[in-house]
Amino acid sequence: MIALPQSLPHIIWKNGRLVPLSEGWLAESIEHAAAAAGHPRWHLAPEVARALTVYLEDDWVAPALPLDQLNEMVRRALEGIGYSEIARESFIVPPRVSISLTELALRAPYEIEFYPLLKQRLGDALDVQVAGVRLEGLRDCTKILDSAGRWRTTCIRISDEIIHFCRSYMHQIVPRQIDLVIQ
Repeated sequence: MIALPQSLPHIIWKNGRLVPLSEGWLAESIEHAAAAAGHPRWHLAPEVARALTVYLEDDWVAPALPLDQLNEMVRRALEGIGYSEIARESFIVPPRVSISLTELALRAPYEIEFYPLLKQRLGDALDVQVAGVRLEGLRDCTKILDSAGRWRTTCIRISDEIIHFCRSYMHQIVPRQIDLVIQ
C-alpha cells in the first residue's frame, strides 16, 4: 500500500497523541458550532474549513498543531468573516477513525491471531477519545479468516462474530456513546 504524504499537520489531541487533521473533520467541528449558535446546516461551514485547510497546507510549517491553537484559528476565522456568535460556540469535535479489517486479516489470517489484533486496534482508537470508529472490509476480512475464495455459509458465522466482538468490546470499554460503522 502506498501512503501519500499528509500535507496537513497532525493535531496534538487531548491525551498527547497525534491525530491526522482532515478538512472533513474541520467542517464537522464548524457545523457543530454553527448548530449550537442557532444555525443548523450552515452552508459556509465547508467553505471556512476549506480556507483553513488551504492556509495550513500552504503556510503552516510545523508538523503538529496543538488543539488549543487549532481552536483559536477556527475562532478567529469565524470572527473575521463576521460570525462571532458561531465563534463563541466553536470547538474541535473528537475525531473519527477508520480501521481496515481486511488489513488486519492479512496480518493475522487465523481467528486466534485476528481478535487480539482487532482488540488492540480498537483500544488504540478509543484511547484517542474518538467520536466514531469505521470498520472497513468486513466481507473480505471474513473470507480471509474462513480461507474462502468466495462467500459461503460459514462466512456468516465469522462475520457475525466480528460484529458482536466489536460491539461488545466498545460497550464494555467506553461508557459514552461512540458511532460504530461496519462495512
